[in-house]
Amino acid sequence: MALLDYELMSSFSPLWYALLGGFFGDSFMIFVGFLYAQGEISFFEPIIFTFIGLIIADCLFYFIGTSKYFEEIKNTKIGGKILRKTNSTINFLTGNNLIVALFYCKFITGAKFIINIYLGEKGVPFGKYFNLNLLMALFWTVVSWGAGYLSGKGFKWILDYFESLTIASFFIIIVVGIAFNYSKKLKKHFDSKYSKKR
Repeated sequence: MALLDYELMSSFSPLWYALLGGFFGDSFMIFVGFLYAQGEISFFEPIIFTFIGLIIADCLFYFIGTSKYFEEIKNTKIGGKILRKTNSTINFLTGNNLIVALFYCKFITGAKFIINIYLGEKGVPFGKYFNLNLLMALFWTVVSWGAGYLSGKGFKWILDYFESLTIASFFIIIVVGIAFNYSKKLKKHFDSKYSKKR
């Protein structure tokens, strides 16, 4: 049994994969792996263009951090205050280390936009940023797609074995719940460490 309408998913153009990958990040790569496990989509094209979207989005936010318009925002009272607090938090969590910053950028939901802007604003050379970000993106693509694929296989096995969409859906809810809870605990851990530092 197919989870989604095959005609809808197979009609996705490379541009759609790139746009959705850029907007939703590694979460969409997980979804791509899940759909492949269901037999809904092909292997190479969705991964490649989702990956391209991820990289383009990262670079876009990096260049926002380097732009003169962002410089003007920094010079405002509110913008400067927010930026100082954000920079202080990121510096503490990453130890001002580019590799660690890019690791968190891929790992923590919602961090990619802020950290890429931060790296651009800090004046990290684009060549160095791009190469390290590319390696980190490749690593997390494998992890994200693999997680989605295994979840999809688990869903399909439960669906075929029990012939119950409810039970299979409950399995996915448990997986998502575990991931969300871990992310929440990780954020709480970072917040408590930063609070102690202050």
